[in-house]
Formats: sequence, structure tokens, C-alpha cells
Amino acid sequence: MSDTEPQQPRARRPPARRASARAPLRSRFGAVVTWLAAVLAVAVVVALSLHAHLPFGLSSAGHTTPPARRRPTGATGAVKPASGRTVSVSAIGTLSAPASRVAAVPYGTGGALFLGGYDATNAPTDTVQNYQAATVTSGAAAPIPLASAVAAVLGPNIYVFGGVGSSAIYELTGTSFAAVGSLPAVTADAAVATVGNTAFVIGGYNGTTELNTIVAYTPGSPAQTVAMLPVTLRYAAAAALDGDVYIIGGATAGVPSATIYRFDPQTNSVVVFAALPRARERQSAATLGNRIYVIGGATAAGVRSRAIYAINTASGAVRLAGLLPRALADTAAVSGANQVIVAGGTNDAMAAVATIYSVAPVSP
Repeated sequence: MSDTEPQQPRARRPPARRASARAPLRSRFGAVVTWLAAVLAVAVVVALSLHAHLPFGLSSAGHTTPPARRRPTGATGAVKPASGRTVSVSAIGTLSAPASRVAAVPYGTGGALFLGGYDATNAPTDTVQNYQAATVTSGAAAPIPLASAVAAVLGPNIYVFGGVGSSAIYELTGTSFAAVGSLPAVTADAAVATVGNTAFVIGGYNGTTELNTIVAYTPGSPAQTVAMLPVTLRYAAAAALDGDVYIIGGATAGVPSATIYRFDPQTNSVVVFAALPRARERQSAATLGNRIYVIGGATAAGVRSRAIYAINTASGAVRLAGLLPRALADTAAVSGANQVIVAGGTNDAMAAVATIYSVAPVSP
């Protein structure tokens, strides 16, 4: 019987008398086959319709997708965990008091030093806090309140840049602060990143106007503007990796941005590199391994975010890597021992918090 014409007769026909006797039987048989085919087609359509409207591969009986249809696991075609998260977040300590927009640097053995910030009443503070092994101790007070300042480690010492109403550069040696220079303008709400022995203070706010400058400072030399951003940026974040500086988000004329710029200190050039999935301001950032992690932030309406984004600087890909336990902006973030240390910040009620978190890679 032909595959294309199932009702085609055979080459040798039976006698006419016998064919006529079997004709009613064949007619009834054909009708039954046609009816069964129609029923089967309806059943298939119903089953596919039910399947299409159930999420995550569940059938109407609540069973998972049959094993034969799952993606294979192993070296090729591996299935990632449903969450897709590559970092975990855990609370590892608390500041001595709630604080936001704190200047921070890596310090000690995998710890961090936190300088100034705004307290729970939104007043600038001069506190210096040393976080080591889940313990916070207080250090010598800064010479002036340091709210919305930034800091960097250059050689053996720590340098603090600007802050609200300030253009000063202070050097912290041991427990002693000394004024060693000044920025070209009063600079608060800036971003900072370090390449070699030079710190780059990026954007910010001078009290009346947003800034679009990139200012370089190397100990022993005066601070100088080395490049200009395409737009003014306040509340951006920055981190360095493989000799380049990545400038992330921030606000221009009060409007948050998703743009990620790459600054090359060798040529002092600034180019658009990638974009965040959502526009952000008041986020923090730090490098861990071969990724830059962007933590929290806020929308134009002030809504805080739990998102932790990972930037792959080799490919330009930006993906969600994990979630904070609660939505935060205005945090401080520094690279620690196989973790990013995230401290303080403001919650959705715009109240300062004191928690210190560890953002660490998920074990394979």
C-alpha cells in the first residue's frame, strides 16, 4: 500500500462479484478510521493547549516535564540552577551605628576601613571604623566630617577626597590625618577607582552643579583633570579591572542612567562600554576576580534595589548575579578576601542602616 495514497487499490483486482460484496464493509471500515483519526487529532490539540498554558513545564496533573525532554547535564549543555545566581549574600557584622554614603577602602587582612558618612539623622560624621573578622573597632576621628567623600589606597597610605563642601585631599598614615592637596573643585557624590598608584575621582557635585570631570591624583603630585565625561554624573559608581576604569550608572540632571563607560588611563579616552539592565544611581561597585559587581542603587523615584549585577569586561555582558536581602542604595563596597564587603546604606524608607554584608561567589 502506498505511503502517499493509502486508499490506492492493488495492481491485481479481485473479481467484480467479490469486490461488490465487500464494498459496504470497506466503507464502514473507512468511516471508523476517519472518526478515530479525528478524535485523536482533537485529543492532541487539547493536550498541547493545556501544556502551553502551564508554567515551568508542569502538566495538568502537576508532574514535571518528562525526563526525555530535559536538557542533558554534564560538561556540555549543563543546566544552571533555577535561580541563576552566581553570588551569595550573608550578613557578617554591623557598623557601630547606622550610616550611609561612607567612604571605604580595603584594609588589614581581608577587612575594610569605613570613613565618615551620614548618620541616622542625616548629619555628616567624622567617624573612622575598622572592620576585621566580623568585628568593628573605632579609630581616630577624621579632621572634618566626611559625608559623600571617596577614598583610595595608594602605596602604604589611605587618601580621602572631597565630601560635602570640601575639595581637600587628606592622607591617613596610621592614625594620623594630614592635608596633602586639593581637588580642582569642591567634590561630593563622586565615584573613585585606582589604577596603579593613581586614584581617579569621577564626576560628583560641587554644591550647585553636577561635574563631568575625571581628576587624577598620584601622591607627590597635584591633582589634575585628565579627561571629561560625555555628560555630568552624580552618584555614579566606579571600579578598575585590567588597567581600565569602568564608570557605572549615576544621574545626569537628576535622571538616573544605565550607561557603563570605560576610561583608559593610558590615552585618557572615555567610551560607552555597555549598559545596566535598569537605570541606577547611588549604587556601589567593586571588583572580585574577573568581574565587577554593582550593588543596589535607586531609581529616579527613590525606589531602592536588591539587584547585584555582574559585569564581564571581556565580553561586555551584564547579568543579574544575586540579590541583597533587602533593597539598598548609598552603600559602601570594597574588595575583600574572595568577597565584596558591603556596608551601610539607605533602605526604601531612606533610613540609614548598619549591616555589613559579604557578597561571595557561589561554590560550584
